[in-house]
Amino acid sequence: MPDEPILREKARDAIRSGRLPTRRSDRMWGGPGMSASCSVCGEPVRRDQMEFELQFERDGDGSGLDSHHFHVRCFAAWEFERIQVATR
Repeated sequence: MPDEPILREKARDAIRSGRLPTRRSDRMWGGPGMSASCSVCGEPVRRDQMEFELQFERDGDGSGLDSHHFHVRCFAAWEFERIQVATR
């Protein structure tokens, strides 16, 4: 797993490109990984790792959900970066 500065850079890139939102999720779960690709680093979240799954309603109108999976450290990097964007 990359160091925190690299994870934060990856999170910033994902936010800038629109792959990750800058708002809080509508739903969030945690539990053992299910081998889904992490939305920040791209690596699978293995079963022996903790995973956060976040769901976002599209356009806030209930027309569908976008799901994102994160390693704990990748979630922390995204959370830090999304707050930085929101306060600028």
